[in-house]
Amino acid sequence: MRIEKRLLARVEGTAQLELVWENGRIRDARVRIPSSRGIERVLEGRPFMDALVITPRVCGICGHAHLMACVKALEDAIGHVRLSQKAKLVRDITLMVEMIQNHIKWFYLFVMPDFIRLGEKLDEFEPFRGKRWKEAISVASEAIKVIAIFGGQWPHSSYAVPGGITSNFTSTDVSKALALVSRVEGFFLESLVGMPVEAFLSLRKHGSWEGLKGDVKLFIDLCFKYGLERVGMSYGRLLTGGEVFPCITPGHFTGEKKLCSLNISKIREADGSPYSGAKRVRYNGMPYETGPLARQFLSGNPFVKRLHKMYGDSYMVRVLSRLLEVWELTSTVKEKLTSLYSFIKEPSCQIPFQKPERITGEGVGIVEAARGTLIHRVSIEKGVITRYHIITPSVWNLGPRCEKYLGVAEKAMIGLENPIHAEMVLRSFDVCSVCTTH
Repeated sequence: MRIEKRLLARVEGTAQLELVWENGRIRDARVRIPSSRGIERVLEGRPFMDALVITPRVCGICGHAHLMACVKALEDAIGHVRLSQKAKLVRDITLMVEMIQNHIKWFYLFVMPDFIRLGEKLDEFEPFRGKRWKEAISVASEAIKVIAIFGGQWPHSSYAVPGGITSNFTSTDVSKALALVSRVEGFFLESLVGMPVEAFLSLRKHGSWEGLKGDVKLFIDLCFKYGLERVGMSYGRLLTGGEVFPCITPGHFTGEKKLCSLNISKIREADGSPYSGAKRVRYNGMPYETGPLARQFLSGNPFVKRLHKMYGDSYMVRVLSRLLEVWELTSTVKEKLTSLYSFIKEPSCQIPFQKPERITGEGVGIVEAARGTLIHRVSIEKGVITRYHIITPSVWNLGPRCEKYLGVAEKAMIGLENPIHAEMVLRSFDVCSVCTTH
């Protein structure tokens, strides 16, 4: 038996991997998140509106999701908050756009370079030099301009406030946003799946993933070449808590072919372990995976349902779920932008209170972020935060073991024979250690 420690590259933040090898296989794995940023403690004792500025700085890649979870938690604590349809649409649009840019960057910057490490000659995906690598950065940067149109900046936007949003915009702004999202759609069709929209939708109808072309096909071929189609399975339990698409309702998959509604009261977070700064979170006492695989499976995406039936919650299926979600998000954003034209004259914000110092209450805000279900809980007394609690998607996926269960990502690496494969499996969860400890 030998123990190997590896510092993980190409992740947001710092993460360490400790592998225990026995007879050429990984017998045990630990994901170490070495630091804690303490945002929860920073918020205590501050006026509750300060949270709208501080929480987006939890993360530089998904800070907008933290803003959305924060404002929903504050509104829940304040009570009797009514949003205009205009504000609802803009919040949904900007949240989804952040997810889109994240997924594209993750695949081209974090996933594909791993195959170069395995010996593949993939010049187009070479970091900083490859044509496709540069195109992906450009498209993702274009997408995020949509948030700048409605929110003023990205990252660390703070334009969502209790009662709505602070921005006013014109139909020209909406048209600009539509043009930016259309470019993402074109990139998805031309580069990722390599076919016209009619052909893609025909395949989607029946979940015929074998017919996909472009970079998705290249990825699938490489997975089969290196035996990655069935590795990286965890517990098979999937969870989603926020409503991203119209067809999603909060729910979870037990791994025993049973779909259930999600009961928030069954979510428990406990202190972590001596080897990681991350806490551990359980639903009904058990670890669950959250993220695009959970969202797309629970929403009935034909591609993902068929892939999951054939290959379970494997590395290949986890990555493909995130890629194919780009289409679902892009399509939904275009629909919402088109609807937005009809509500431009509505008020952006309807202030739900007069004197912040009189606000006392508790609230919960739940959204779907790029990596999965994000939960903010706040307690306010006379306008001041007395307690703030954040459960990030990375805590669900990267959190440490408990007495009964390994963490979700830890479980997924057991039995692997190649340390690079172990890193790839861990990276398939879109590791963000910055979000994991607060």
